[in-house]
Amino acid sequence: MTDPAAITKDPLLTLTNVSSSYGAIKVLKDLSLTVGRGEIVCLIGSNGAGKTTALRCISGINKISGGSIHFAGDSITTIPAHRIVERGLAQVPEGRLIFPRLTILENLRLGAFTCHNAKEIADGIDHAFHLFPVLGERRHQTGGTLSGGEQQMLAICRALMSKPTMLLMDEPSMGVAPLLTLKIFETIRTLNNDGLAVLLVEQNAHLALKLAHRGYVLETGKIVAHDLASNLLNDPKVREAYLGE
Repeated sequence: MTDPAAITKDPLLTLTNVSSSYGAIKVLKDLSLTVGRGEIVCLIGSNGAGKTTALRCISGINKISGGSIHFAGDSITTIPAHRIVERGLAQVPEGRLIFPRLTILENLRLGAFTCHNAKEIADGIDHAFHLFPVLGERRHQTGGTLSGGEQQMLAICRALMSKPTMLLMDEPSMGVAPLLTLKIFETIRTLNNDGLAVLLVEQNAHLALKLAHRGYVLETGKIVAHDLASNLLNDPKVREAYLGE
């Protein structure tokens, strides 16, 4: 397969031999990957492979026991999660984790905790409503009353309020109706076309590989394959294991 180091000319995020454990259980085992500036990279694998743990380590929620993580040329291996957001790396978590008793507007404003400029916050809210007009129409509705797809839209826009250069996205299609899933993935492509880098964890491997530029396959905490997404999409082993073919 193609060496990803030869593909990624300008790395924005680099994980080098990252290990992480839950107690005595080692979940990540010398994980290495890169995401280039303006690139969409997907991380696919079965349940329990360590995909969510990888994202949580990058965003500073989980501590790593070995290796290093660099973002925009600087080490973020040991800095707190909120400082990582300030550097331009935001996460859209699995299950969305919006604030259900707060309105759409209140959720968005909380996402702008790194910003202290009222105009920039207002511009961010306008951008959110441009991306997903339904959020603007329901701006005073509480998050818990939204559908799964609408909550996912809100979670994405809340992350965008911090003006990131890169998004970590964990299972954006989970619990979302097919038509809204397509809308969300179209929006990810639009954001990427505007220069946003994305590391995408997605159980729907076919959808992820169709969207991404490159992909990594994770099994029991180890990368077992990496290549251009189009090559992985046509790889017989990947198709059999993750595409049900």
